[in-house]
Amino acid sequence: MMHRYSRTFTLVASTLTMLLCSACSSLDMPQQSAATQVAALSPRIYQKSIQLSGKISVRYEKNGKPEQLPGSFEWDQNGSNLHITLLSPLGQTVARITQDEQRAILEQDGQAPRYAQNLNQLLQDHLGWALPVAGMRDWLQGFTLQADGTRQALSRIDQQLDSDGWTLRYVSWQQDVDLPKRIELSRYTTEVGNVSISIFIQAPNT
Repeated sequence: MMHRYSRTFTLVASTLTMLLCSACSSLDMPQQSAATQVAALSPRIYQKSIQLSGKISVRYEKNGKPEQLPGSFEWDQNGSNLHITLLSPLGQTVARITQDEQRAILEQDGQAPRYAQNLNQLLQDHLGWALPVAGMRDWLQGFTLQADGTRQALSRIDQQLDSDGWTLRYVSWQQDVDLPKRIELSRYTTEVGNVSISIFIQAPNT
């Protein structure tokens, strides 16, 4: 009889020990926010209309010497219409870029507006460096455009890939919003040599 009680006591004690260890492990694990859990489980949806802002730094070559242009940007996308504002580190407007179905417009203070059909070439000719606006419509949301015209959502990991002639590295992602946080772009151009663009996207509503 005492032997049976001893076995029962041992079984109960072992069960309690396992439960306590499990509870301690749960307490030690970092708790994800509800927004993070939803983002991890929900498929990413491309937003045709979106407003983003953040920091941007462009590095290129001019007359054989390295140039760097730090600043910030505001991105307002509404379907096929797009308005971008580039600002200096002090908040002064460097350029305003507008694109719709008919044309692209570049505006700079003290200069007449410039119009063109090809926005990328317009910026290359007048800003002196390439800004891949067409690709950024997808890249800023963590998508790449496939050959068949469909968009592929990228995994939320540090990764490198090629798209539209540029090498992209997704360095980090937002914690509570399903958007990239830091993207590095690079390519070689005949006009200004190697061009590197660092983009830091600010989480919306912060």
